[in-house]
Amino acid sequence: MRFRFEPIADWPPLAWLAMCRRDSSEIVIWHGQRVEVADEWFCEAAWAGPYEDGGFDRTDIVAGSGGRRRAGTVTFVGSGSTIDRLQVSRQEDAVYVSNSLLCLIATLGIELDPCYPGYYSDFRTVVAGLDAFQRRVRILQGDLELCYFDNLVWDGASLEVRRKPWPDRDFSGFEPYRTFLVSVTAELVENARSLARRFPYRTIGTVSTGYDSPAVTALAKEAGNREVFSFRTARGGFNDCGDRIAAHLGLDCTILDRDAWRARALPEVPFLAANAYGEEMHFSGAEDLLRGRVVFTGFHGGKIWSKPDKGLGPDIVRADPSGLSLTEYRLWVGFLNCPVPFWGAREYRQIHAITHADEMKPWDVSSQYSQPLSRRIAEEAGVPREFFGQVKRAASVVLWNRAESEAFLTERSLADYRAWLRRLSGQFVRSGSLPPLWAERIDDARTAIVGRVNNLTERSASRLNNMPGLWRLTMHRPPPLFHFLFPWAVHIAKQRYGRVPAHTP
Repeated sequence: MRFRFEPIADWPPLAWLAMCRRDSSEIVIWHGQRVEVADEWFCEAAWAGPYEDGGFDRTDIVAGSGGRRRAGTVTFVGSGSTIDRLQVSRQEDAVYVSNSLLCLIATLGIELDPCYPGYYSDFRTVVAGLDAFQRRVRILQGDLELCYFDNLVWDGASLEVRRKPWPDRDFSGFEPYRTFLVSVTAELVENARSLARRFPYRTIGTVSTGYDSPAVTALAKEAGNREVFSFRTARGGFNDCGDRIAAHLGLDCTILDRDAWRARALPEVPFLAANAYGEEMHFSGAEDLLRGRVVFTGFHGGKIWSKPDKGLGPDIVRADPSGLSLTEYRLWVGFLNCPVPFWGAREYRQIHAITHADEMKPWDVSSQYSQPLSRRIAEEAGVPREFFGQVKRAASVVLWNRAESEAFLTERSLADYRAWLRRLSGQFVRSGSLPPLWAERIDDARTAIVGRVNNLTERSASRLNNMPGLWRLTMHRPPPLFHFLFPWAVHIAKQRYGRVPAHTP
């Protein structure tokens, strides 16, 4: 079994697609220009271990993806988190694996169901953990499935899911756990900067006034990072700038406008085409800083480092799908998303035992918003207590968040989206569905009713809301146009790819 590499100049720089034929010992890899290739492996990844060894298949500390050939098999390796994934299409004569859903859809001519309203709900199931998420993507023909965190092994005849290595680690107390986080992050930094790469990565972090990013920033600094960026405000216009934190840590900090993305052309597309939600759209305002970087982020910290442990398990149950909307965008721009809280997260019992240990009480502030682990990491690094973790804020974009006056789409994007929906009105009718533009008119009437109910006296409004069925009119829910953003975004975004030269059905 051997690799044949086929670079494609106009693909996103970090995208790759592997074709595994059952009657061939050759695996063809089409890839963007910044994918690293070697005789025995290829990757767009950094991991805890020497770069020259190509051992990303033997660790669970991985940011990015790739493929490794050993002893007659090939292991396709996904990120050691659930904010990236691998995609698979099983055809009659071949199996295709890619780090990009868009790449697979475009090159194989796969068609989504534009009338299906459940894409967002399906993608969101990743929060339920590795044993419970929706593996198959709704399409009009063929097969398309997702793989989070785990690896995929091709033996020449079939492709099987294989769990990542799970080393026995000592998280018996705060110091061993913190030492682990710093050491594996430092190994990853050294790997990313290796001069053996054609394209070495620089590093950068994110910092806000919450809990997770200050802790990650402190850990990444100790591992060698010296630069961060921060958005000036959070959702709703509240101050969320982490410049004071960066200053106390001696880091260079670039301050960005959270809403800068709205000035770009169709900025929502790559984010919505990743998970049908797109909550990290504001990251596109940092695009010039992100290119060619390992980006340290705090995704999953709010779950694994929080005090409540409800629902947690070794299958990586999450509180929300934050970070996932970056999975296509980062391939376009050329950066690796490195969410430090995921490292070792399968040992959730040990981590939560640390959180509730007596030694952590000095960092367990007397409020409902308390993360002792995050606070101790940041404070011991020199960040004053009052600079972070006081009020929970979020910079993420919520497209239906009318309560905080979040605009739905940019003007140009909305015009394009409406035109696309109009062209599909007949298809919605034939499928037995109400065309979204018609449903929008009905929802406008519902919104007017909500406004009138809210203007009533509190007692009258309470009585009305308790009437059977009326909650359907007054409940807070996404607008009708939200449900079909994913197929629209994919329709546009897949143009970044074309069919690969020959070999495809």
